[in-house]
Amino acid sequence: MFNLDDCIGIITSRGTKEIVEAFNHRLALHDITRVQWIALYYIGEEKGITQKDLADKMNIKESTVARLIDRMEKEGTVERIKNTEDRRVTKLHLTEKGSEKREAVIPIGEEFSREGIHGISQEHLKIFKEVLQQIITNVNTKNNQ
Repeated sequence: MFNLDDCIGIITSRGTKEIVEAFNHRLALHDITRVQWIALYYIGEEKGITQKDLADKMNIKESTVARLIDRMEKEGTVERIKNTEDRRVTKLHLTEKGSEKREAVIPIGEEFSREGIHGISQEHLKIFKEVLQQIITNVNTKNNQ
């Protein structure tokens, strides 16, 4: 008989919710959201990333990224620069303030990740990632049929 508590969708949803809430709490202490933290990471990692590429990396809609960048631009952490070869393309760059903020908050994610995997062997962590990726592949394959 089906048991909802054993359903992989429920297990992963509950786990994700708890992890995200804990991470959001840490970031709130530094006046930044998880979504802004992720954007700062990728914009700093890939200088001149486009909004479309950022949306793909963050796995969110381009319209959501546009609103996010609007907010970050108002805060003075990100600037949009039109591509000189193709004015339809907007590239994103961190401002000095954005670079400083990124340097200050990236370690929060590093520490959170270390704490989250504490006591888990590298072998088990590798298996976890492989199994989770296989589940994702399985549900995406089924959804795309």
